Amino acid sequence: MAVLYGIGVGPGDSELLTIKGLKAIENSQVIVAPSALEDGESIALETVREYIPKGVEVIVKHFPMGTKDKHLKVKEAYELIATKLKEGKTVSFLTIGDSYVYSTYIHLLHFIEEKGFEVKTIPGITSFCAAASLVDRTLVVGNEPLLVIPAARVKDIKNEKFVVIMKLYKHEEEVVNTLEEKGFDYVYVSRVGREGEVILTDKEEIKKSNDYMSLILASRK
Repeated sequence: MAVLYGIGVGPGDSELLTIKGLKAIENSQVIVAPSALEDGESIALETVREYIPKGVEVIVKHFPMGTKDKHLKVKEAYELIATKLKEGKTVSFLTIGDSYVYSTYIHLLHFIEEKGFEVKTIPGITSFCAAASLVDRTLVVGNEPLLVIPAARVKDIKNEKFVVIMKLYKHEEEVVNTLEEKGFDYVYVSRVGREGEVILTDKEEIKKSNDYMSLILASRK
């Protein structure tokens, strides 16, 4: 029976792909990879390209950031995947980071599970876990909670000591200003594990960074 694998491929370093994810890719007849850019570049696909066997069909689908357009694109992707599954083909849908952390895959599941197709989700290393290892920084310790929050909601931070700021793109200035107001020490990381990787701690440099694949790790006493 055909299966849809949702594979978290990690932050972009091809060596951080799990063995389970690799085996799923090797056993698939179709690979579907999302792209946030209209030119078709897919970070998830480039991460695993060297592991894709010859003869496997590779499809890149554009998922724009706008909510309305993205919903339509997700439905288009579902219809494509459903067609392949009905043909008896096993499909892998790739997603950067982990499959259940701010991913397009989460929206896709609504359509797939509704129709009763078999789905197997494979976790991936998150960008913030990879970033913490890169900069040698503790994410959370003891009985403290860890807050993972999108940059657009940075003002919602209250008494937390350990914070991860995701979806930083175009919110850099508001985020660093808020973190400093609240007494946080922080580090900015972009393109972790990929070419062009950047680590910044200077406030003004972070404000000018403007990289889609970026995050901030923050903590305070």
